Amino acid sequence: MAKIGLLVLTNPTKLRRILPVVKQHVIKTLYVQFCPGRQRLINPSPTSETGTNGPHHGPAVIGIYSQATAICQNLDVRVLLSGIKNPYISTINTRKKIEVVIFDRVFNSDDVDHFLHSCLVNATRKCEIVTLNGNEESASDDVGIPNQSHVASKLSGSFGVDGVLPNKQFKVYENVVLGGTFDRLHAGHKILLSEAVLRCTRKLTVGITDTAMLKSKLLWELIEPISMRMWSVEEFLQDVDPDLQYDIVPIYDAYGPTKEDPDLQLIVVSAETLRGGLKVNEVRQHNQLSTLDIHSVDLLEALPEQKQDEEEEDKISSSNRRMRLLGTRLRVPEARPSLPKQPYLIGLTGSIASGKSSVRGHLENLGAGVLNCDALAHTVYKKGLPCYYAIVQHFGEEVLGEDGEIDRSALGAVVFSSKEQLEKLNALVWPALLDLLKLEVQKLHQAGRQVVVLEAAILLQAGWDQHVHEVWACLIPPEEAVKRIRERNNLSESEALARVAASPSNLELAAKADVVLSTSWSTAYTQKQVGRAWAGLQLYLSKL
Repeated sequence: MAKIGLLVLTNPTKLRRILPVVKQHVIKTLYVQFCPGRQRLINPSPTSETGTNGPHHGPAVIGIYSQATAICQNLDVRVLLSGIKNPYISTINTRKKIEVVIFDRVFNSDDVDHFLHSCLVNATRKCEIVTLNGNEESASDDVGIPNQSHVASKLSGSFGVDGVLPNKQFKVYENVVLGGTFDRLHAGHKILLSEAVLRCTRKLTVGITDTAMLKSKLLWELIEPISMRMWSVEEFLQDVDPDLQYDIVPIYDAYGPTKEDPDLQLIVVSAETLRGGLKVNEVRQHNQLSTLDIHSVDLLEALPEQKQDEEEEDKISSSNRRMRLLGTRLRVPEARPSLPKQPYLIGLTGSIASGKSSVRGHLENLGAGVLNCDALAHTVYKKGLPCYYAIVQHFGEEVLGEDGEIDRSALGAVVFSSKEQLEKLNALVWPALLDLLKLEVQKLHQAGRQVVVLEAAILLQAGWDQHVHEVWACLIPPEEAVKRIRERNNLSESEALARVAASPSNLELAAKADVVLSTSWSTAYTQKQVGRAWAGLQLYLSKL
């Protein structure tokens, strides 16, 4: 089986039957050379299907991505656009080396030989040839490109006002612009970018949202670095149409270069950002610039079989992809040669009220030994122990309850209102607590536990990540954490905010975590994440 393949597609109505066969030959990247109605591979005769108007084939390109997303979810599909914009281009030069070429019909053998040796620039010396005879079996009827109203992925732009292009008005422009987050490039992104490429003849500007604009997005802490997102977009664009000039830029507000570039003529938006496109024109008018034509592309709906959980959105989205990262191994844990291999220690951390305890409970049910550092800290505070006297000496008897024990509520009111006091308390408690944890870990190991989970909100601040083999982190939006604290602890909003502020931020947690989880959804969804993480851990440990 090849990693990289090229599908020469002349009849899109065959696509649903072709794609299951393609999956048997290609496992990584599939290029699609769309040649509608083509009877010959080289020197085709002009037909009604091979005009030079690229946008005319926009719906077919959308259909290809729609079908591929439904049938070949693990393939990186890329529809080559140079040949669509100009069907008489004689060469195909992909960035990745083609290992197999799949034809959807039988072509003249001389044409095939010429295509492989003269037209296909970047192919392996032993490039495999697969010719489909039209009788490929499929589990579904051959219905061709899916109904566009079903997949919510059509040319759109049916508003006909305020610069929005009517549905069947095909125009091309020298300078086109679009913007977005473009996290983990998926079919929806590829459709949006392709629609822009098909309408552009010279320069395409793409604005990529920087960190400051991401914080309203779901699980934004897991969004790829902007450098990676910019690279992914440019790499894709250069692959599907290397003939355009691309300007990939970071943007720090909703307008980016559109508010000041006089050369821009068309903006491509998704249906959900159409209002943003209209707002761009308001700003341009205010800045005495010409308004942009607007081309709107509807969202690509996720079919039922494409959703992994009911909590996911009903569209193909980066948010869904980030949700699917929950409970997976984001990176290989750093080596800890100073730690014994057994028991294997997981540091479970997260901000206050992030659901660490529920995750700990699920892990215990799966067979892990568990330690609640917060509960153990109560033991460290006990009257008669060295830490007790040190706390009373520093904070005074005002932090004692009627029974003479330390009142943690009274102590918390002091330390969460003063960074200096919190740091002093930590300096007194953390060393004693770490010593106690080490003793408890050994007890669990002697009792037969091969994996021990240390639930500790302070894991990162205390530097205890160096004392565990890997870190798992629970993320929760700060506003949800405040809500939970107020309900659970009967605190004021300012008190709850202070406690959240004293915790590591989600961004810090995500940066340090080997596995990320979130209790933002149902208990069943949390349990599924934990199960996935546990299964991944067992597989990882089996290979050590």
